[in-house]
Amino acid sequence: MLKIANRLAAAMAAVWLSTGPVQASSSDDDRPVAVEDIVSLEAFGRAEVSPDGRWLVYEKRGAYDTAARFDLAWRSAWTIMDLWIVDLAAPAEEPRRLLPGEGLGLQRMAWSPSGEHLLITRLQGPSYEYGIVDPALGAVEWTGLAAEINTKGVEAEWISDEALLLMVRPDGSLPAAMRQDGGAQPRLTEAWRKTARGVEPSRTVVETRGGIETTEHPRPPRQLVRIDLADGRRQILIEGRLTDFAVSPDGQRVAVVQGDGAVPISRERVVLVESASRERLSLIDLASGQAVQPAPGLDVAPHLLRWSPDSKEVLVWARRDEAGWNQGGLIRASMEGSRVIDIGAFTTGTDAEVLWGVKADWLGGAPVILARGAKGGRLDWRLIMEGKAPRTLTAELDAAPARIANAGEGALYVFADGGYWSMTADGLRRLTPMETTLREATSFDPDRSRRQSGNEAPRREWTFALNAEGESLLVSADGGLRRISRGDGGGADIRPLTTSPEVSLVLLRKGLTETLRLRTGEGERDLDVVNVAMADVALTLPVPVAHLDVEGKATTSWLFLPPGAVPVRGLVVKVYPGAVDRLVWADPMVLTYGLRSQVLAGAGYAVLSPSMPMGTPATRGDLYARSVDLAVDAALAAHPDLPGDRMAVLGHSFGGYAALEIAARSTRYRAYVASSSFSDMFGLWGEFEPASRIQPEEGMKMRANQGAAETGQHGLGAPPWKAVSTYQAVSPYLVANRIRAPVLLLTADMDFVPTSQAERMFSTLHRIGGTSRLVTYWGENHHVWSPANIRDRYAQIFAWLDETLGAPDRLSARGPDDLPTAEPIPRTPPGR
Repeated sequence: MLKIANRLAAAMAAVWLSTGPVQASSSDDDRPVAVEDIVSLEAFGRAEVSPDGRWLVYEKRGAYDTAARFDLAWRSAWTIMDLWIVDLAAPAEEPRRLLPGEGLGLQRMAWSPSGEHLLITRLQGPSYEYGIVDPALGAVEWTGLAAEINTKGVEAEWISDEALLLMVRPDGSLPAAMRQDGGAQPRLTEAWRKTARGVEPSRTVVETRGGIETTEHPRPPRQLVRIDLADGRRQILIEGRLTDFAVSPDGQRVAVVQGDGAVPISRERVVLVESASRERLSLIDLASGQAVQPAPGLDVAPHLLRWSPDSKEVLVWARRDEAGWNQGGLIRASMEGSRVIDIGAFTTGTDAEVLWGVKADWLGGAPVILARGAKGGRLDWRLIMEGKAPRTLTAELDAAPARIANAGEGALYVFADGGYWSMTADGLRRLTPMETTLREATSFDPDRSRRQSGNEAPRREWTFALNAEGESLLVSADGGLRRISRGDGGGADIRPLTTSPEVSLVLLRKGLTETLRLRTGEGERDLDVVNVAMADVALTLPVPVAHLDVEGKATTSWLFLPPGAVPVRGLVVKVYPGAVDRLVWADPMVLTYGLRSQVLAGAGYAVLSPSMPMGTPATRGDLYARSVDLAVDAALAAHPDLPGDRMAVLGHSFGGYAALEIAARSTRYRAYVASSSFSDMFGLWGEFEPASRIQPEEGMKMRANQGAAETGQHGLGAPPWKAVSTYQAVSPYLVANRIRAPVLLLTADMDFVPTSQAERMFSTLHRIGGTSRLVTYWGENHHVWSPANIRDRYAQIFAWLDETLGAPDRLSARGPDDLPTAEPIPRTPPGR
């Protein structure tokens, strides 16, 4: 069950991975990262150059533990976010606050087509609002319209410099994506208050009939509102359960996807990301207001809503209401109607693959689609031209790219096999020299939907790349290369933030200090800095541990060693099936949330991230135990000074589940830590998410839980009554009586992994006379966000490890309050 926390982690990991297997060197003056560091980090956020090249705007937030609230997950940091602006026409001027009189809580949304205006949002108290900024005047007009967070598409698009469309919450409430984390607590408090007063009933009502769930109160609607800046006129174009929209390139039309009617849940199996409603396509002419439904009776899949370059047609994937998603087809729709595109014998995959996102675009007036052959095989980009057989464009590549980098007037451009290529109706052509190795440089934004980040190639004749040396390059449509970022030479890590044909903005990191550097044709200069007192923090890079896996194939696990002369307190095996931890640092939030190997290493623990397969339900438990043993054996052989007699297994989420499976099958490890862990698949399949209990109108999430169990990460294939033995085989709760080592269980009352999953394990360990500690955090979700709770969670883990592993004689025992912290962290001076 990956959901939003894992999406955030995966996206961050994809942006900034360790580039080499060597351990970071550190001087005698360096110090390891401490818990107090990660809760007090300042950070830069997103940055963007205006389309006319005049302005650069970037986000900057204060120290994390100064946020106004911590019940909105990572969005809690938005409450201390501010916007800064650089006038690129006056290169000597210092950055200034964009709106110094508006307080904190500001985020960048989107520039108008010429850069004349900037759409922003402001999160303050219970209000999340759209505003329109004139950067030349430094003035803002607050719209009074409640902003939305659309996890399936966009919230706002400019029609022109003088008009834009906004997805709005007419009731003024915070977006559901925020209230999923922070809305349940006040609702519960109010419910308890009603019961205490005894004047009015306090309850929720949900109902199911024929596989359709309903709630007492309907889900709040959304509105699509047009704002014309010249005269201030506002117009509601459409209202309802809006899912997504896209403005045509010429600004004359808008395609809208809207929920209309419930989809009965399948009795056979549930796909993880399946919508509970039919999604219908409408096209609206923005001049006349005429609205049509060009594809009546068709249910539109998410992640694809692409206008043709001539603005006449929009590309979607859709199915008949009673058909499977993989039985649907590629549809081109216009104001005059729609038609199915014949893609021949090619297939986009299973129902789950279609719902995860069909990848398609336009090459002139012809669609291209990422699809497999009729008999399977790999995904390739296929050109679909009327009257001709579909043509495979990427067959000569070692691996077809998963996304299109940018769309030019007569070609689509991709990165593959170390080069930059054009795809045209004539075929595929490499544009950059063979001796130059390039990869696409993509910016990171955890709130961009899958359609925006992976299926909406920008329409422009240039793009941004990184070479093998880590230099940033501007690549033109003919393959020309212009260096816009070079190596620092001083040991700092460099990450590009934004670029234009004239300038680039890069982020330099030394220790935990981050510096914004502007690079232009005339030279470069530093603009801003955060975490000024943390340049001496040494982040541990992992070293590779090569070994054979359970099938005898070569693989690599990764080992984090305590920096410098820090003595090794124990070896922590940090497990997560199907993934290894090589993450160094993409953004300060990466260190703040989750259980980070660098923080454990900074406290004196060696941390091994073992290479271990996902496995099938029938083999998982034993497979995980054998896989971890192989990685540990290799690590002990390569590093004989590691304390092989003081080892613990730690995991979070699916990793915590794996830890419990190993605990029931191994006596090798002296202790276990299982955080937000699944233990009973029967209970997980059917139990409500906590937020759904008190605010069910925002979505019951039953399909998410059941889909995760049946076709998602757990892959059990069927509901419990059809696969009793399978559910039993993968439920560590049912074999917890075999566990002999102490187990620390960490859970939270608002987690989508219910607290009952940990409580069942604790009850079993209590009954058999075992040793266990159950720590429940209140008001927290799948990750812990309160600084006090972050501090305490690490303290609980350190105390548990010292107690159960037995610290060596040369080290004094630690207690829960003895955190590995430095002196209070100095903050960046105000006004910088």
